[in-house]
Amino acid sequence: MVNYLVFDSLSEAVSAEAQISQEMGYPKVGVNAATGQPSPSAQTTDYWATPEQILDGRWVLPSPDGTGTASQIEWWGEATP
Repeated sequence: MVNYLVFDSLSEAVSAEAQISQEMGYPKVGVNAATGQPSPSAQTTDYWATPEQILDGRWVLPSPDGTGTASQIEWWGEATP
């Protein structure tokens, strides 16, 4: 099960995501799947995750280190991502 970092506002979630991305070394250069070599002309991965709004109005990001709050079915409705 995925744990999430929970925020009261989108701006808090976006700030946290930017910090996580920076700490994890994003943006990351694409890699050629066949050779495993960096492919600078490939599309880069720019972000760790995109904040998602849950049903109670708060915002969540998947936790990069497993800390945080376990996903609750009430956050999503019928299915938990």
